[in-house]
Amino acid sequence: MEFNGAAAAAEERAKHYLQTKARPLEKAMYEYEFEGGRAEDVVRALEPYQNEDGGFGHGLEPDIRCAESSAMATTVALQTLSLLPREAGGEMTRKALRYFTQTYDPVISGWDKVPPEVEQSPRAPWWNYSKANPYWGNPSAEIAGYFVQFREWPEAEGWADKLNEPAIHKLCSESSLDEFHELLCYLRLSERLTGEQRARIADRLDTMIGRCVTVDPSQWSGYGLHPVQVATTRQSPYYERYKDILPANLEFIVQGQTEEGAWEPAWAWGQYEDVWPIAKEAWKSVLTLGNLRLLRDLR
Repeated sequence: MEFNGAAAAAEERAKHYLQTKARPLEKAMYEYEFEGGRAEDVVRALEPYQNEDGGFGHGLEPDIRCAESSAMATTVALQTLSLLPREAGGEMTRKALRYFTQTYDPVISGWDKVPPEVEQSPRAPWWNYSKANPYWGNPSAEIAGYFVQFREWPEAEGWADKLNEPAIHKLCSESSLDEFHELLCYLRLSERLTGEQRARIADRLDTMIGRCVTVDPSQWSGYGLHPVQVATTRQSPYYERYKDILPANLEFIVQGQTEEGAWEPAWAWGQYEDVWPIAKEAWKSVLTLGNLRLLRDLR
């Protein structure tokens, strides 16, 4: 079957999976993005993950199972909320922003990824608590981006100005420019900055992308950053850079779909073997929705 036909079939299998087997959140987001569903249903599906302090936990980020709020899980929530009309997710977003203002650490000019309480719950081994974080941008650069996006709200007042210059400075002067999760966080910040601020970090981001994106197809089956994760749409500023390899990358993704219509994580915990299958199922929902978006936007 030629690629467009295979991709169309993959899309239909993914849609069926999301409609019938996905987590309620990804199912609601699929319905909203692809079937004219209600944004309010997405917000309702997010509610069980939000704590009284405004942050998010409870396994929203599937590799972090603790109930307590974390900066990482809260950025995951805002990745979804930022796609919704403000009248639908506004109150939930305001609470999340307040959580960030209350947990900001001036010593590091940013946020810890996860709280110490993470150690009391099942988790991936890379989510053990550590105060040290050599990759400041993950998650602090992304958080700065949300304060830019919602800067006119009282909860965000002054925070964009407070965070933008440190974020730019750290990328230009301190970042090793070789960690792809930090790159993704800076890309989320960059798309929310003014043109002048974006221009100041453009060269550094270009270098970082060159170091982080895996362009060798023989390496795509491992854990790494694919071209489609940077050039996510035809409107992406990096589309031209990778347009010649994107078809092959999409074809690789289509070939990786399971018979039930999902995509599975390319990693495993190697611990908490009774809980990992639960996290794996959640990741299947997350990855399948993400790949369906790529097929929609790049095919």
